[in-house]
Amino acid sequence: MAFVPNPLPPHIDYAALAMSLAETMQAIGELNAAGRSLTDPMLVIRPLQRKEALLSSAMEGTFTTANQLALAEIDEDAPMDSATLEVRNYIRAFATADRLRAEIPISSRMICEVHRVLLSQTNPGRGATKRPGEYKDQQNFISGGDRRIENARFVPPPPNESQLTIAELERYINREDRPVPPIIDSALIHYQLETIHPFADGNGRVGRILIPIHLMNAGILDKPLLYLSPAVEGRKSEYADLMLDVSRSGNWTGWIEFYLDVVRDACRSTLATLGELEALRLRFREQISESGGSARYVTIADELFLTPIITIPRVAERLSITYPAAKNAVERLVQLKILEELPGLSNPKRFVCWQISDLSEGTQPRQ
Repeated sequence: MAFVPNPLPPHIDYAALAMSLAETMQAIGELNAAGRSLTDPMLVIRPLQRKEALLSSAMEGTFTTANQLALAEIDEDAPMDSATLEVRNYIRAFATADRLRAEIPISSRMICEVHRVLLSQTNPGRGATKRPGEYKDQQNFISGGDRRIENARFVPPPPNESQLTIAELERYINREDRPVPPIIDSALIHYQLETIHPFADGNGRVGRILIPIHLMNAGILDKPLLYLSPAVEGRKSEYADLMLDVSRSGNWTGWIEFYLDVVRDACRSTLATLGELEALRLRFREQISESGGSARYVTIADELFLTPIITIPRVAERLSITYPAAKNAVERLVQLKILEELPGLSNPKRFVCWQISDLSEGTQPRQ
């Protein structure tokens, strides 16, 4: 037996959700206000995206570090382990969705392209054999522990029904009549996509990528600042159980309450991280100013928020300066303890900003 979800929307008990909905919209409003005050939003968005990629992938059993991820970002041709490749792909898949949302609606085309980027070049057995960019052609299931379908925890729609329900979901997302508040709509859409489970692998990550994309399209999120994985990561069982409870008993109120709670937690977490990142950026500028450093050093320090690992040739290229000038600038940032040379790597040497790397992993920045 497989489960095929009813078309959206379900009956929603708005009275039971009224307080939670109001608090969540207030939290999103505060996050939007903080985003509008940022001098250069991308300098804080990239560390947030790196943190989301690490944690969303970890929820699916794929683990790497912010340091390994940054190394992969700075040198695309360098060999990397399969986990780091998958997490790097997550960042690229989000960038693909963000680019496509200006060109096309959230649709089967967008969803499949995000999936293709997410699983591109991954090792056989993990993603490369899981039809990147294509919907499943065989029945999948969520394991009950022994990897036998007859003992499965949940069996989503078969391939044919899956594509029909995806088409229904696409029509729902892009409908003209929108009486459901966008943030509740987001909870419905996320449940529906995860329940359809249209791909052989990568369903959870694709679903979480689409959450901020949908909220930005709906006009309630100004910038890609809201990512749910850090808030969900410690509540994975509850997250899965409540979605399953919708399928089993139609408990939409429990799922939506949880979703709104997670969104509020994510807003608070992001606001705290924004404060830490802005404080770190100001501290770097003060250190450089007090040491008599030039604006060139400030530019390099700002670049570290985009990727916390740099090389001297990369600095020379980005700033259009000579290699000796770039070398002198990097050495000055090492003296200021903004950068530290990574041991065991050569030609070119790599330098890391541990404070930014730590924030991407959700750990307390080292001093």
